[in-house]
Amino acid sequence: MAFQNYQAMNANSSLVLILFLAVQYTASTNIFHFVIEGTSFERLCRSKKILTVNGRFPGPTIYALAGETLSLDVENRGKDNVTMFWRVGRHVKSDQVEWLVEAGATVRKNITISDDDEGTLWWHAMNIWQRATVHGAFIVHPEPDDHVDIPIILGEWWRKDVKEVFVDYIDSGRDIKSDAFTINGQPGDLYPCSKNGTFRIVVDIGKKYLLRVVNTAIRDDLYFGIARHNLTVIARDGRPITKQFITDYVELTSQHSMDCIFEANQQPDYYYYAVAVKNKSEAYDPNKITTAIIEYQGSYIPSLVPLLPKLPRNYDKSSSRDYLYVIMTFVILGSFVVWYRQTNRAHRSATVTPM
Repeated sequence: MAFQNYQAMNANSSLVLILFLAVQYTASTNIFHFVIEGTSFERLCRSKKILTVNGRFPGPTIYALAGETLSLDVENRGKDNVTMFWRVGRHVKSDQVEWLVEAGATVRKNITISDDDEGTLWWHAMNIWQRATVHGAFIVHPEPDDHVDIPIILGEWWRKDVKEVFVDYIDSGRDIKSDAFTINGQPGDLYPCSKNGTFRIVVDIGKKYLLRVVNTAIRDDLYFGIARHNLTVIARDGRPITKQFITDYVELTSQHSMDCIFEANQQPDYYYYAVAVKNKSEAYDPNKITTAIIEYQGSYIPSLVPLLPKLPRNYDKSSSRDYLYVIMTFVILGSFVVWYRQTNRAHRSATVTPM
């Protein structure tokens, strides 16, 4: 299995930073309790209430073993009915992965993971506005191991009430563009009132880490990368890939997942790992990139500003204008050549050769 190649990764202090995301699996229990309810969060200098699971944004990560049967209790304390969807494997029965939880009700369902399922999957609400905040990772291991899993949930944040945004979108067709993308619920250093909450991973030099990245954005494809660090892609959507590859950034389509290994092999410092939207119509604003921090352990003076990864700039107006000039030049030259040949041919046909 692709993941077994990395079982030598040892748990360390970075695991402490991500425990708040996880509902841990233990041999003594396989029952998970989800409570859907409104919870107040402050982002981008404003406080508002959003729909959450267990008061978290993003919701808890479920860890499971291949072949295991899980019991999932979902209690809905919200005002609206919620249909939950569990993207938990290729061979799970359809009636196990989607069910309605009415407001005020509790539903228990069992999900049996197939023996040959493994990797990073996710769960979410089916309704589009509920899914914006009700979601989380679902990680399946082929067998027990002790390597460090770091769920990286890429999401979105709206200053306005999320339900109002999507109702307005349905009624008027207006844009549903979010005010910020998030990494594990945080916009990062480059957004107002966000620096103190920026997500961090503390790493030990020379060790490898498995990032389980899920793009929960409603419709946007996203670029993801770490400054001065390569990523080894080993799986997509819970399936190991046959040809692993190394890259300095990845492109992750909406509602899909990817497993990436990175090695802490640079000079001890702080490094940004960042997310930018793939947008063919305009370049992203470099001052509004969503960021988190890779922090090396040790005694050193970190850079005042961490380095940003080099992500594609999408659409560059100046280069596009230059490209247009080149195209126009070729069109004009081509037209001239056609005109010249036609004129020269007509001239030759009209010439009378003297006897």
